[in-house]
Amino acid sequence: MINISNRLKTVASIVLKQQTEGIIDVGCDHALLDIYLLQNNEDLKIVASDLREQPLKSAKKNIEKYSFLNKIELKLQDGLGRLDDYIDTVVISGMGEETIIDILNSGKENLKQVNRLIISSNNKFPRLRKEINEMGFVINDERIVYEEDKYYIIMEFIKGNKKYNKKELFFGPFLLKNKNDLFYQYFNYLKDVDSNILKDIPKDSKRAKEIINEIKILDEEI
Repeated sequence: MINISNRLKTVASIVLKQQTEGIIDVGCDHALLDIYLLQNNEDLKIVASDLREQPLKSAKKNIEKYSFLNKIELKLQDGLGRLDDYIDTVVISGMGEETIIDILNSGKENLKQVNRLIISSNNKFPRLRKEINEMGFVINDERIVYEEDKYYIIMEFIKGNKKYNKKELFFGPFLLKNKNDLFYQYFNYLKDVDSNILKDIPKDSKRAKEIINEIKILDEEI
C-alpha cells in the first residue's frame, strides 16, 4: 500500500464512502491520492490532471511503479478542462481558496454533470463554503486535519439548494454539530492569529474592525 499523508487519506475516505462512476483529481501533483484510491477500489475510473508537465511526469512514474497505467488517465490541462462523460466527482486538494474558486468558476459548464466536489484547502474556508454553495452545491461532510503545523478542512459538497447563515459559513455546519478536540484547537489557533495581527495594525482601520468582530464570533462559540 502506498504511503500518503493523513490529509490525503482523509480526502480518500470521503471519496470512497459512496459509489462513484468517475473522478477527476485536479492538480494531481504526483498522483499519490489516485494510486491510493485504486488500491482501495480497483473499479474506479480516474483522470489525474495538472497544468504543469513536470508533476505529470512524476505522476506517470508513480503510476507505472504501482501498475496502474491502464487505470489512470493523465491529462495536461488547466482546471477542469473538458470532462469525460463518466466523471461525476471532482477532487481539488492542496490549493488555496482563490485558486479553487477560479477553477470552479472557469469550469461552471462542466459542473452540470458533477454530483460531488471534494475540496481540501488550508485557508479562507468561509468564502469557499459561500462561493460553492452559490454554485448549487450543499455541504455533505467536513473534517479538520492537522498535519505538519497546518490545519486543513476537507469539505464534501453535493448538488442541492440550501442557504447557510453567517455562523454556519464561518464555522461549518457539520463541524458545529460534531465539535471535537480539533475543532477547538483550530478555532483557538485562529483566534490567536487574529489577536497577533491586531497588535500590528491601526485599531481604527477597516481590517482591525473585521478582526475584532471575528474574535467576538470566536469567543461566543469556543
